[in-house]
Amino acid sequence: MRLRWSPLWQLSNEMQGIIMIGFSLLIFKLYAKNMITAFVAPKMEPYLLISMGALFLLGFFRLLNSNLKGADCDCDVCDENVPPWKLALNYCFFLAPLVLFFSINDYSLHDEALSKLTAHDGNTTELANSPQTGEVQAVVNDKKQIEVGDDNYFQVMDVLNNKLDDVEGASIVIKGFIYREDGFSENEAVIARYVMTHCIVDLSVYGYMLNGDLHAAKTNGWYEIRGTVIKQEMDGQVMPAIQVDSVKTADPPKDEYLYMF
Repeated sequence: MRLRWSPLWQLSNEMQGIIMIGFSLLIFKLYAKNMITAFVAPKMEPYLLISMGALFLLGFFRLLNSNLKGADCDCDVCDENVPPWKLALNYCFFLAPLVLFFSINDYSLHDEALSKLTAHDGNTTELANSPQTGEVQAVVNDKKQIEVGDDNYFQVMDVLNNKLDDVEGASIVIKGFIYREDGFSENEAVIARYVMTHCIVDLSVYGYMLNGDLHAAKTNGWYEIRGTVIKQEMDGQVMPAIQVDSVKTADPPKDEYLYMF
């Protein structure tokens, strides 16, 4: 059956086009402000850019053809008996996140949300499958010192977890934020980083236990820790830890996330 044209029909088609273009502009804003990696890992960025282009083209042609007469489908848009409030409610589910996104200037994770994350010591299947694995000599310099940076974070973590006997007693310099869980004593904390695998939904906290004078290190504050790699037993398992020698405040990096590929 060929339906006759109606204003509600055209408005619905136009709303669909506007929503698709809106989501494409959302992705474009993230890309232009270099914020995409706050939501997804860099390896997912090309797929988002392809989606941005596809959504814009679909939305454009939806607007261009919004007043075409006739259709052969059973959707609410083509059904003139569907009440306008039902259509409006459907579109609100898509318009609401767009309005919220464009009305918020900056994005950051709230401390309360981050407190729900569980800290990992890096001894996981994901880390074992990471290409950034290495030997002891690759992370320990001639002075038997380990300097941890964004480029070798997982490489160092792999060595400390799998070859702890070879690096025990080495000095270490690492930068991160202070993370604490319930049950930690005053002299215990974790020097940690946020790690993303695919998107922000799978965000985790990876780091090392710290032991020492940590009264000046505030939770969620960024610090540079200098100390010595030691063994520590926890829940019947031996794990690497850092005996703290000094704690120095540090500025957060430009990109606070690390990405596990």
